[in-house]
Amino acid sequence: MAPRIKEPHAIDPRKLPSGRWKGRVQYWDPDTGQRKETTQTFATEREAKKWSREEEARLRQDPNRQPPSEVLFGEFYARWLTEVAQGRVRDTTAVAYRRYGKPLLADIGNKPLRALVPADFQRIYARMRDEGKATSTVYHTHVVAHSALDAAVLWGILPSNPVDRVKAPRVVSPEIVPPTPEQSHQLLEAVEQDRLKALWWFITLVGCRKGEALGLKWDDIDWTQQTAMIRRTVAADGGLLTIHDPKPGTKGRRAVALSKHLISVLREHEQRQTLERQAEGSGWNPQNWVFPSERGTLCWPSNVNRRFRRLRAQAGLPKTLRPHDLRHAMASAWLNAGVPIKVVSERLGHASISITLQIYGHLLPHMQAVAADEMESAFLDQRAAFGPHEDSKKAVSGNTVQDDGPE
Repeated sequence: MAPRIKEPHAIDPRKLPSGRWKGRVQYWDPDTGQRKETTQTFATEREAKKWSREEEARLRQDPNRQPPSEVLFGEFYARWLTEVAQGRVRDTTAVAYRRYGKPLLADIGNKPLRALVPADFQRIYARMRDEGKATSTVYHTHVVAHSALDAAVLWGILPSNPVDRVKAPRVVSPEIVPPTPEQSHQLLEAVEQDRLKALWWFITLVGCRKGEALGLKWDDIDWTQQTAMIRRTVAADGGLLTIHDPKPGTKGRRAVALSKHLISVLREHEQRQTLERQAEGSGWNPQNWVFPSERGTLCWPSNVNRRFRRLRAQAGLPKTLRPHDLRHAMASAWLNAGVPIKVVSERLGHASISITLQIYGHLLPHMQAVAADEMESAFLDQRAAFGPHEDSKKAVSGNTVQDDGPE
C-alpha cells in the first residue's frame, strides 16, 4: 500500500559542517505518494526557520493543490454511480459501469482517494490482462476510472486525476470468424421444433442483435410492406432487465426488410403464440412481445442463451458459437454476395460505414480482387475500342526505331 500522503510541513533546520543552516519542508508527491523534501541554505537558523514556515504556507495555499481526501475509493465510487453516472447515461450503461468497476473495487476499494497513484491502475490493468480479460474490457475499466476520478477533481476532493498519467490500454479487436453456411444450416435444422424457432430465423435473416429481436413487438411488423421496425433493445445484468433505444443516435432505430420465408416463419410463430395465449388466459402478459416467455412476459437474454446452448449441442456445433455469431454469419453472407457496404451497414444498425469496415473489413479482400479484374477488363475493352497504340501502327507500317544499344 502506498505511504500515507500528508500535508506539507516545515521541519527543524539542519546545521551544516560549514556553519550555515538548511531550511527544510517535507511534502508528498501526489503522483507517486512518495515523501519529498525541498530545502534552501541560509546564514542563520532564524532565517532558515522563517523560510521554512513561508514555504510550508505557500505549498498549502497553492491554488493548484487541494488537500487530499480521506474518502475511500469504494465509498466515492458508489456515490459517483448514484449521483452522477445513473443520471446521465442509459440504465444499461450504468450497469456496465458497475461491471467495469469491479476490478477497481477489488484492488483499491479500501484505499483513500488521497493515496491513489498511477501505478495502482497500471497494476490493475496488468492483472486483468493476465487473467485473460478482453482488451476492450480493460480499456472500458480505464475509461470508467478516469471518468469517476474526474468528478472527484471537479468536486474538489482530489487535486488531480491520477488516471491522467496512465496510458490508455490498447484495444485489440479479435478477428471475427463467422459460422460457415453449413454450420448455420445445421443450427436452423436443430431449431425446427423449438418454441422460439422464429427468433433464431429472425436473428439470422435480419442480422439484428439478440436484444433487438427480444425487444420486437407485433405492432413493429408491417405485414403489407414486409418490414420490421427495430425500435428498442433488451439487456440484462444480474437481476436488472432494461428496455431502451437500440443504440445512441438514429441508426439503431431502423426498418428492416423481411424475406418471404421469414414472413412465413413469423406467421407460423404468431399462430402458435395465439394458442399459448388462449391456454394461459388472463395470466398472459398483454405487452405484445413477438418472442416472449411462455406467459407472454419479456424474455430474459440469459434464458435465450441457455436455450441456444442446448440447441447448439443438439446440432453438434462448437461451444464457441454464440447467438451473436448468427448476425456475423448474415453480414458475411451479404458481403460475399456483393451487397454494397452501405446497405449492409444500415441493415446492421451501425452508426457509420467505418464501424462496419472495422468489424468486417477482413472479409472484403475478395471484393478487391473482383474489382481489379473488372477494372482490367474494362480498360482492355476500352483500349481495343480505340484501336492499337500509335507505336504499334508505325511498326505495322514498316517504320523502324533506332536502337543504340548493343546487338
